[in-house]
Amino acid sequence: NSSGTSTPVYGNYDPNAIAMALPNEPYPAWTADSQSPVSIEQIEDVFIDLTNRLGFQRDSMRNVFDHFMVLLDSRSSRMSPDQALLSLHADYIGGDTANYKKWYFAAQLDMDDDIGFRNMSLGKLSRKARKAKKKNKKAMEEADPEDAEETLNKIEGDNSLEAADFRWKAKMNQLSPLERVRQIALYLLCWGEANQVRFTAECLCFIYKCAADYLDSPLCQQRQEPMPEGDFLNRVITPLYQFIRNQVYEVVDGRFVKRERDHNEVVGYDDLNQLFWYPEGIAKIVFEDGTKLIELPVEERYLRLGDVVWSDVFFKTYKETRTWLHLVTNFNRIWVMHISIYWMYCAYNAPTFYTHNYQQLVNNQPLAAYKWATAALGGTVACIIQIFATICEWSFVPRKWAGAQHLSRRFWFLCIILAVNLGPIIFVLAYDKDTVQSTAVRVVAAVTFFIAVATVIFFSIMPLGGLFTSYMKKSTRRYVASQTFTAAFAPLKGLDRWMSYLVWVTVFAAKYSESYSF
Repeated sequence: NSSGTSTPVYGNYDPNAIAMALPNEPYPAWTADSQSPVSIEQIEDVFIDLTNRLGFQRDSMRNVFDHFMVLLDSRSSRMSPDQALLSLHADYIGGDTANYKKWYFAAQLDMDDDIGFRNMSLGKLSRKARKAKKKNKKAMEEADPEDAEETLNKIEGDNSLEAADFRWKAKMNQLSPLERVRQIALYLLCWGEANQVRFTAECLCFIYKCAADYLDSPLCQQRQEPMPEGDFLNRVITPLYQFIRNQVYEVVDGRFVKRERDHNEVVGYDDLNQLFWYPEGIAKIVFEDGTKLIELPVEERYLRLGDVVWSDVFFKTYKETRTWLHLVTNFNRIWVMHISIYWMYCAYNAPTFYTHNYQQLVNNQPLAAYKWATAALGGTVACIIQIFATICEWSFVPRKWAGAQHLSRRFWFLCIILAVNLGPIIFVLAYDKDTVQSTAVRVVAAVTFFIAVATVIFFSIMPLGGLFTSYMKKSTRRYVASQTFTAAFAPLKGLDRWMSYLVWVTVFAAKYSESYSF
């Protein structure tokens, strides 16, 4: 007591009264409502059943069960139990913001479930399919949520993203509360034992999908004996973990020592993750005998995940080389907006460089055609920047990655635009006399200048990936993954969109006007 460290007691302390005041239930908000869609006992039975069928660890199962109940209990304190379970399922599995749903459609797993990756055509939609898509879009917009069966029959055979999303939502609405619990529980159990694989979200989604397909199949339902405890960790997760570890560490004299390996040679989390973004990437998952995983029925894939030779599957999807050339590709539009405009300003205001026999005292002026033509070289500068950025992208992004864009068409189209911008200027500067006025040449130079302005504006607005490729086209699902995971921007509508336009127009108008003056 003399040390001052004892805890003072004020008044009468009755531990029994304290125990009576606190709730006895560990999850009071969920159990307080008698109308809870699923009881704690039923939820616990689901976790135990999944653990027995898929070989999760008992201790991990208990931790994940408690985590799941805390999530449910927290939401139940703010909303009804039905709404709590529904919103939790939407966040993890079925909702528009759920990462699993995003991945499911990005990797076109809906088509794998429907017709199989082996039978898929991954190119553009056919003309007939595009017509059906437009027709079905109206039917889906007018569909009655209470009676989705008729709309599902109408869109049968439509593989567009909109039709797949409608089918998904109809399926999610038909789930019972126990089925929702089962799906969330399976995802959390996979996540609970995933170790480093947690850092590769789409890889974890793929593992969950394989486990769910096996779980719903007769192959699993007819199995009598439970999976050995730890089977999921040892057979599914450990090989992936060992591959990740071996990228950074090696065993020397019985100890793990960090490898002397540059980052551009290390297959990292992003490289692993991006393999699962595209069906072509999933198709690269092979066994030691060369058999592809996608060639197996979906219900058999989970049991064969332990046989995959992951070292033959993963590769670099982006080369993080230490070079300033990354700035050319990553900020190409910034360079176009600044360098091209700067060239036009300088060329227009520096006639001394292209005036025939310029004399400072006389201050003789160049031909008007020359003034137009030299300023028009800004369009040529923009084309050169874009071509250089494309060449750099060729060296940074391996061609065997499914997300790599086909750059040949973009490169040749850029060369054509370069020729359109540069050809008339060569005609004006090289083949026209610099002391004789020519109306025709002046017109050609003026038209070329406005072509250059249009070129600069187009290259400033359009992303490099959207130039002459199908990257931003809605008629194909090829690049849905990149748009989903790397270009998911909140859309602006109505007044917000016009205000955004106004802000940027004002910013660049002020920027360019001040730059010209000073």
